[in-house]
Amino acid sequence: MKRFLFALAAVIIVAGIAFTGISNGKTVTIKKDGILSVNDIQADHSAYKGVITITGVVAKKHPSDPKVFAIVETAEAKICKQTGCARFYLPVHHEGKTPVEWDEVNVTGSFAEGGQLLFKATKVEVLRHLTFGEGK
Repeated sequence: MKRFLFALAAVIIVAGIAFTGISNGKTVTIKKDGILSVNDIQADHSAYKGVITITGVVAKKHPSDPKVFAIVETAEAKICKQTGCARFYLPVHHEGKTPVEWDEVNVTGSFAEGGQLLFKATKVEVLRHLTFGEGK
């Protein structure tokens, strides 16, 4: 009887640990092509380590630092037809040429050290320029 209770307790503990690990773990779903969206990283950017690629639409440039711009979720920009209504803006720092507002871009790089919300891009690829938002 003691062996049965010991075995049952061991099974319950192992199952509890497995269940806790599965339910509390951060599940990151990366699309087939490996490119994330702005919404994918919004909840917890610190869950993404190393070099990643994020797609979004350039919403604005930093007023005092020409190397920093913000991107928003592409779908959100298309629905709003403006970049000022986004719920989340991802600041991106890039040493190269800064894309213009309404450029849909893929930014490749990693998040800045120290847990701050700043994406350091090593590559910025302009996919296309969305034209319905201009002139507003």
